[in-house]
Amino acid sequence: MELAVETTRRVAAAAGISATSTCLRSAPPHALVVASDRVVDSCRQDPGSGPRHYNPVIYGPVVDGDILPSDPLSARAAGASEAGVGLLVCHTTQEFWLMDAAGSSAKVTTEEQLSDFARDFHLPDDLVPGYRELMPDAPVPDIYLAIFGDMLFSEYTSRLAERHAQAGGRAFTSCFARHRKGPEGVVRAWHCADIPFAFGNLTLNSVEFLIGGPPDAADHELSQRMMGAWVSFATTGEPGWAPVSGPTTTPHVWDTADSPAGAHNTAARALWRDVDFSPLGP
Repeated sequence: MELAVETTRRVAAAAGISATSTCLRSAPPHALVVASDRVVDSCRQDPGSGPRHYNPVIYGPVVDGDILPSDPLSARAAGASEAGVGLLVCHTTQEFWLMDAAGSSAKVTTEEQLSDFARDFHLPDDLVPGYRELMPDAPVPDIYLAIFGDMLFSEYTSRLAERHAQAGGRAFTSCFARHRKGPEGVVRAWHCADIPFAFGNLTLNSVEFLIGGPPDAADHELSQRMMGAWVSFATTGEPGWAPVSGPTTTPHVWDTADSPAGAHNTAARALWRDVDFSPLGP
């Protein structure tokens, strides 16, 4: 809530208006978009702006105690889920590499910047060294992107599924690990790369950046398997693998070949065991 209040104050100031509901409702939408972009750019340029320096997405759901009474993880832990509704979630193995490729995230290239990143997100002291052990030959930018992607997507997805299972529901986890060499180099299993496969939209020109060019036969076969699992889950509640039974459950891996992604996911999850996922403050 405090973060939303701070966001409102900064956007209103950038738009030259008071941070009141009356002024914000009467302001031209375009003026608020321009003001929001100014705030985003300010965060991007200022390493001292905290978490938003790294991924300056300034809008999102607000836990206000009324419309949204609690954040999803806390709500699930309290049993606020429909036990009769199944949950199927999927994350990719290298989520945040897309934001880096698109130029929307801050660059972290030095050990000092990596330490600042960990401090800004209140990460435990052993997390970065733990990732270095998992990725012994990786440069600083890759460690940063791996941690950020797991924090925002992989670990959160896994915890959401676990909370749903603990509340009495059935939950299934999977991860997308498919890589491919594209015209500009290796196309990673990054954010949204799984979507065209799950919906069978591989041949659209608009998704070639995500998947690394036109699909080949192996891609089509992978897409058929993923669509089959999604349809089976929607119609029968069973995607084709075992449901979540606890923190050690290994997600189902989607790839065009054998992949160690499941093992990496389990090892990385151990590093997040004591990390608090409370909503961020300003």
